[in-house]
Amino acid sequence: MKKTLCLLLAALMLLLAGCAPSHQEVMDSIPTLMVLAGNAPAQVPTCGYDWTVTNRLGRGASIIADAVHPLDAQADLPTVALSGGETASLYFSLVPDSVTVTYWGAQETDHENSAQVETAYLNDTFRFTTPEAEGPLVFQITAQWTGYQDVSGTVSYAFTTAAEE
Repeated sequence: MKKTLCLLLAALMLLLAGCAPSHQEVMDSIPTLMVLAGNAPAQVPTCGYDWTVTNRLGRGASIIADAVHPLDAQADLPTVALSGGETASLYFSLVPDSVTVTYWGAQETDHENSAQVETAYLNDTFRFTTPEAEGPLVFQITAQWTGYQDVSGTVSYAFTTAAEE
């Protein structure tokens, strides 16, 4: 009886140890983004991701979520107080390996008619300078994580800037 119980407990422990991360564990591990412009921090929501979490035994779980294009979702995006020529800092809860900053004029309707700004990495943060433009802009920040053992993927975040007065 003792031997059977020990075998059952060992089998249960192996079964539990081999389980892939749960859906909630994957969701909770998706990095967050805060944009700091001047002294005004703004939390920026995700707008699509392809994210994988791998446990210590190599078992993984992934989640893929597509989202409406930022130009089509402007009414739902946060507004960041960011003027032309101003530097913005991107603070991620987990530092990505690369970041791409794409933008459109808020009145643009062609999703393909975008531009990118150069980013610089300094002191665990990515930074970019906002282009000079007439009217508000829509930004999409796309970050990639490839250099971590337990997580990997691509996450996009989006926000708008306020019209200058």
